[in-house]
Amino acid sequence: MKYGDLSSIVQLGVGLHVGTAVLQLYGELGIAPLERRISRIRRLFRLPDEAERPSRELEEELNWVESRYELFKIEFFREYRWCVALNSAVAFLLAVLLIVIALKADDQILGGYEFFAVFAIAASFLPAPVILGSLWVDARRRVKKLKSKAEAIEKRALDEAASV
Repeated sequence: MKYGDLSSIVQLGVGLHVGTAVLQLYGELGIAPLERRISRIRRLFRLPDEAERPSRELEEELNWVESRYELFKIEFFREYRWCVALNSAVAFLLAVLLIVIALKADDQILGGYEFFAVFAIAASFLPAPVILGSLWVDARRRVKKLKSKAEAIEKRALDEAASV
């Protein structure tokens, strides 16, 4: 095996890490449903007929959920910046590794240096999913309570509106 054989894998790794660094997938898939639910509930409190609106108590509960959600978003994006920085650092390391591979492209990987190939492949594919996965697990755990509270408020608000 030659060093040049690893270049495509490491190039893919650089793209993966740069892409993950700018990816805001969790925001769309994990947080957006809660935002939409809060927005739906908020619309119930803006109904033209005051008799159809849910109680003031429910509105206060919704305000609590919204404020906790805003705090969560601030903390989440602080953590997200850390993940962007880490993925960018890995992408930079892989770009340097790619330069080394390009310089040694025609050289054979000698016995005892197989670890270089294993390192190059592992560094190309493992950090980005692990970093993004840890962010996703943490965020999901923290949003779970807010989601269940918002679901309960929505159900009660719809029940109140239906009973009118």
